[in-house]
Amino acid sequence: MLEILLCDAAQPEKTAPICKAYGLGVEIQSFSNPDYPLNNSQAVPEHQEHYRTVGVRALHGPFGDLSPGSCDRLIREVTRERFEFAYTYAKLFKVSHIILHHGYVPGTNTYRGWLNRSLEFWNSFLSGKDEDICFYVENLLEPDPKLLADVVGQVNKPNLKVCLDIGHAHCHGRISVEEWVQELGDLIGYVHLHDNYGDADEHLSLGEGNIPLDEVCYALEKNSPKALWALEVGPDQLKDSLFWLETHGYWWCSS
Repeated sequence: MLEILLCDAAQPEKTAPICKAYGLGVEIQSFSNPDYPLNNSQAVPEHQEHYRTVGVRALHGPFGDLSPGSCDRLIREVTRERFEFAYTYAKLFKVSHIILHHGYVPGTNTYRGWLNRSLEFWNSFLSGKDEDICFYVENLLEPDPKLLADVVGQVNKPNLKVCLDIGHAHCHGRISVEEWVQELGDLIGYVHLHDNYGDADEHLSLGEGNIPLDEVCYALEKNSPKALWALEVGPDQLKDSLFWLETHGYWWCSS
């Protein structure tokens, strides 16, 4: 683990003070809704002010109904437009990490077709992008990591990595979260940490569900030591989750 970041759940006013108090970075999530800056003329200056003194920054891009491997060309074009939207705002906030979704829905596309279209999409999208900005492709409904690993592994660019969401892997996967980590290994560059009971994507505080978090965190440190970890539990649960990480030896408070 290189850094701990705090996901703000589109609540910068609650999250920024915690980032500053603990000296931690932030994942800005308001702009995952592409209508947000259109409906709020102060969206950019407000976020810039809240996070003015926060160091490491990530931004979660739009994901609803987007599909970079879709068999429909128009869907791929809309996906490209929304991903470019994320890149534009990331540059405004001087963000070095952008989280985007893989978008695969099991049973809706053939494996080979999705893979080929995804490879074409990502190679085209990454062309000309700032190489100091890394993009992370997040799992959601995938039952296992094979397709995601093939997409990122075959694009084979240093600025495209996997964002492993352990909560999604736990409630939608057919294999254990530890196996996800072992199979993806150093393809994982970013991790969303939260908990659930395996039947819904609840985003509980660490230790409140039944994900074997000790085993997962140990596997991450062993197999993906350069990954950033981001707590995606909501601002009101951040301190409890930091306490879990600290008491289990995965983080210590330096403030």
